[in-house]
Amino acid sequence: MRKIAVFVFLLASMSLACGLPQGAAAPTQTPVVVTVVVEPSATPAAAASPTAAATPTNAPTATLPGPTATSAPQCTIQKVVNFRRGPGTAYNPPLRAFQAGATVNPQGYNPTGIPGGAWVQVVDPASNQVGWVSAGTEFITCSIDITALPAVAVEPPPPPQRPTVSNSQPDGSANGLTAEFIYSPEFLLRLAVRVDGGSSDGEGVKQVVFTVVDKKTKQQVYERTERNAGYCIFGGGEPNCNPWPVTNYAITWGDGGPAVVDGVYNVRMAAEGNNGESGNWNFDLTVDVP
Repeated sequence: MRKIAVFVFLLASMSLACGLPQGAAAPTQTPVVVTVVVEPSATPAAAASPTAAATPTNAPTATLPGPTATSAPQCTIQKVVNFRRGPGTAYNPPLRAFQAGATVNPQGYNPTGIPGGAWVQVVDPASNQVGWVSAGTEFITCSIDITALPAVAVEPPPPPQRPTVSNSQPDGSANGLTAEFIYSPEFLLRLAVRVDGGSSDGEGVKQVVFTVVDKKTKQQVYERTERNAGYCIFGGGEPNCNPWPVTNYAITWGDGGPAVVDGVYNVRMAAEGNNGESGNWNFDLTVDVP
């Protein structure tokens, strides 16, 4: 800003400047206004404060880590584990599998999956995909207590797919009985049996006992005594056999029996006639569960 100074001078008449006779009246004095423009001098810079420095208006502000900074919870996969759409092995097929060493971010927890066990909902940071893995410590370890995470409502799993099976030709012998073996992906097996010379299924037959043994463990996993003609391994009869049993969204050996898993099983059939006739057959069954 420019500064303006105003000075006022009272000038006498030229006669006063030259001298006036004593007693003569003084002439009228006329004020003269002179305006002087003064350019402002530069204001000296304020001394820099020893404790503060000027911060440029648009300079970015750095965020430094401090005691209040937090990191997202993280879990580490301990060994290969399936990544599923829901909390449980009933949610088939898996989305994919995580390898040991992979890291994920937990966000939910269900203590009881389908068909069982605890499951943790995680986000895969590589794909931002949400899914579930088993919460067993042999599969996953986390930086937080995952049991404190919120429970997550989920849709029920789809009906389980039936296993794919293949079988060898039946082997065995019969005394007074004639048998036919009928296989199906729906109900697995029906034994059509009758006394020699009989005209209808079940004629002269008292019962058929089905037994299934896991060839790897040598353990019996299933047994059923069937007295209804049709003689279906899972019950029912003519015209329709019962399908593979399902217990808690898993294909099982019988209602409430053990879950069917991949492997080779030996299926045995023992038929008994009303008059002492008999038949014993068996075959190997290879099972592939989806």
